[in-house]
Parts: sequence; C-alpha cells; structure tokens
Amino acid sequence: MGMPKWRATDRTVRLAIGSPRRTIYNSCRKGFGGGGAMIEIARERNISAPAARVWEVVAEAERLPEWYARAASAEVLEGAGLGRRQRLRSQWHGQDSEVDQLITAFEPEHLLEWHHEAERLGGQPAPRFALETVVRIRLEAQGPDATRVVLESRQRPADPDKEQAMRGNSEYLGKMLEASLERLEQLVTRGSES
Repeated sequence: MGMPKWRATDRTVRLAIGSPRRTIYNSCRKGFGGGGAMIEIARERNISAPAARVWEVVAEAERLPEWYARAASAEVLEGAGLGRRQRLRSQWHGQDSEVDQLITAFEPEHLLEWHHEAERLGGQPAPRFALETVVRIRLEAQGPDATRVVLESRQRPADPDKEQAMRGNSEYLGKMLEASLERLEQLVTRGSES
C-alpha cells in the first residue's frame, strides 16, 4: 500500500502565507521554474498508545528534543498552535545548526505540520539546498490504545545539483525519521506497560 498524496481535509486548517518570508512570490515561484520536483520521504509506525497521548508529546515544541532526532533543543519564538513559530537547535557536520519553523497545520490528535522559514549553520545563513522544507506528522487512531504515526519530510531542491545531493541523502533522512519514531514510541509507551 503506497503513501497517500498530500492533501488538505475539510477539518485541516492551513496557514498559506504566514510571514514576510512566505510571500506570494515565494509561494508561486515553484510554478515558474524555481526548483525541481518535491523529494518526499515518509516512515510510519504503529504505537501502542492512544492518539491523545502521542499528541501530547508531538504538539509541544519543548518536547521535540525528547523524540525528534534532529533537535538537541527547541523553543517557542511566538504564538501557539497554528501559526506558532519555533526554533530547533542541533549539530550538523560539527557546526551549530538553527532552524526557525512555522506551524502551518495544527489539528489536535490528527495532524501537525511545520515549514522551515530560516536555517543557520555556524551562526550564518545556511547554504540554500531547498526552496521549501515541510515536516508533517499524522496520527491515525487504530482503536482506543493504538495509533498509526506517519512522519513525512518534503523538500523542493533549489537546483538540479542540490536535488542530486538531496536524493543521495535520502537514506540518511529515512533513518533519522525511523529513529525519531522509535524514540517517540519509547517515550509514549514508557510506564504504560504492566
């Protein structure tokens, strides 16, 4: 069974243009030759915990370092829920990395999505590999005590060379998503086993 295409549902609220960086030009330029096809990587896991318990962990920015493999620390910059801005910090090839993110979909116990707004490496703007980076977490209740969690990453490469590099990096990204799901499962099932 293949992964479903990305689509908004009638119960999903999306933030289309949420900051000066996400201008109409930036939102439309992909239609005018501003980057190649989206590179999509997804991993999923069935977790023996109710969707509400999983949501409590994934929806809180401050809890990202507990489960998301690319976050050593996280902080809320402003807002809450849809439109919240947050910053993740980590290490990338031995340098300090910061990624500012905007929450663009927030559907309690079902969907969380963020877009990268700005990326810094070693305190400087990071090289522009992707015109757009989106991370999506979908929760699907599989009964009262089980949840299917799908963790997806989409990136639109800045140019053909970056696309080739990103495709070469897809195995690493897939392993990172798998590690994140494993950490999430351990976190939400800890203490729930008799």
